[in-house]
Amino acid sequence: MSVEEIQHKIKTDFDKVIEEVKALEKGTIRETHETYLASEILLKLSSGDKVTEAQIRFLKEQSIDVAKVLVLIGLQAVLGSSLAIIALEKIAEKHGFTLFPKAQNDPLV
Repeated sequence: MSVEEIQHKIKTDFDKVIEEVKALEKGTIRETHETYLASEILLKLSSGDKVTEAQIRFLKEQSIDVAKVLVLIGLQAVLGSSLAIIALEKIAEKHGFTLFPKAQNDPLV
């Protein structure tokens, strides 16, 4: 393999890593916003304010996402769990769901 080919491969791999980091950043920002919205709905419920059915559905879905994140964080404590998480996600996809949080529709819009 020539030096140019090696440099091209390194640049390509680096570009892929940058894309993954950007996607992770966007997902983190989205999840933070959705968790904030869920907390607002929960505060409304606890104070006796009225909430819509869409807000209740959003709160339920976001609660599932928060639980998924907590499980994934717990799994990270186990040595070698990154491979296990990938394997579990592949199995989950075959059964029509994901271990990872998903985007929710904003119930306040």
